[in-house]
Amino acid sequence: MWRSRKNEEAFTLLEMLVALGLMALIATALYAALRTGFRARRSAEAAIEPVRKAGLALEIVRRDLEAAMAPTGILAGAFLGEDAEDAGKDADALAWFTASGKPIEGTSDIVRAELALATQTGETERVLVRRTIRNLLSPTEVELSEQVLCRGISSLNIRYFDGSAWLDEWDSTTQGDVLPFAVETTVEFKKNALVPDDAEPYRLTRVFALPCARSASEEGGRAVRGGSW
Repeated sequence: MWRSRKNEEAFTLLEMLVALGLMALIATALYAALRTGFRARRSAEAAIEPVRKAGLALEIVRRDLEAAMAPTGILAGAFLGEDAEDAGKDADALAWFTASGKPIEGTSDIVRAELALATQTGETERVLVRRTIRNLLSPTEVELSEQVLCRGISSLNIRYFDGSAWLDEWDSTTQGDVLPFAVETTVEFKKNALVPDDAEPYRLTRVFALPCARSASEEGGRAVRGGSW
C-alpha cells in the first residue's frame, strides 16, 4: 500500500514532457517580446540621435551668427556665403567675423569663422565643420583651427534674407558692406542602417536673425535687433 501511494504522488513522464513543452513556449514568447522591445529601442535611438546631434551643432552656429560683426573695420571683414554642390547635394559654405570667441592672452574675442562640409582623412562620409582663425592681426599666416560639429551629414544648404527675398549666396562686398537680416541653415543627415530604405532623410532647418543687420540703402546705420527664429 505504501508503494502504491508513492507512485500515485509522482509525475509521469508524459506530464513532465507537457510541462517542459509549456515552459519552452513561454520562454520563446518572452524572448520574442524582449527582442521586439530592444529592436524598437534601437530604432527610437537611431531616430532621436540626428535630432540631438543637429541641435547641438546648430546651437554653436546660432551663437556665432548672432554675434556676427558688421563687415567694416580692422577686425571685421567680409561676410561671404557660397552656394555650391557636391555629388548632386548642397555643399554650401559661409565665412564671417564673429565676436563669440573666448579671448585668450594676446588675442581679442573676435574670430574669423567658417561653416562648411568636409571629408576627413581616411573617412568617406562628410562632416559639418567649424573653422576659426583667432589671431587676426598676426603678421604671419595663421593656421585654421577645425572643429567637427556633426558627423553623418549628406548636405548643407544656407540661405540669406535681404529684407524682401531669400538668396542662395551673399557677398557683403557687393551688398553695400552689410549683413543679411537672417540666415537659414538646413542640414540633411545620411540615413543609417536602422532607418528604412523608403524613409525620407532627416533634415533640420533653423533660421537665425542677425542683430547687426541693416539695409544697404538705410541711412543713419540703425541696427536691426533680432534673435533665432
